[in-house]
Amino acid sequence: MPRYRKRVWIGLLGRYFVLVIVLGLIATSVYAVVDANDRPSVVRLAVAAFVAVVLIHAYNHMRERLESTPQSAFDKARRGQPAEIKIAPMVVRLRESVQHAVASPRYFKESLWPRLVRLSEERGRGGLLQEPRGRRWSRRGPSLPVIAELVRRIGDER
Repeated sequence: MPRYRKRVWIGLLGRYFVLVIVLGLIATSVYAVVDANDRPSVVRLAVAAFVAVVLIHAYNHMRERLESTPQSAFDKARRGQPAEIKIAPMVVRLRESVQHAVASPRYFKESLWPRLVRLSEERGRGGLLQEPRGRRWSRRGPSLPVIAELVRRIGDER
């Protein structure tokens, strides 16, 4: 047994000895004050407190030992990286286009609105869409709910 491990055990036994002394002093003082019928309960509580501390320490020690061991192939597979979600580049470009249209009224009028009109005409209902106004005070394009409503109308036109 290495010298370091002997020192750890000596320190651990010393701490347990101090715990026994403290619990014994507390239990003795309470034992002297309570009725004769309750004295066995005081001893049981003191022993239970000591056993609880020892069990908690043993549990933490075993958990640290288990966590420090190298992972098996099963554990590595169980904690593997999730599959990367792949999004089509067209969807990413459309999302960016809508975000830019919300941020800029000029972008909405020059880029997204003509595309929405063209899509509406391809679906057979060309001139029924009305261009929404941008938000007046913030100098931004139409809000996301307004754009979503336009897209919903285009999709429902069949």
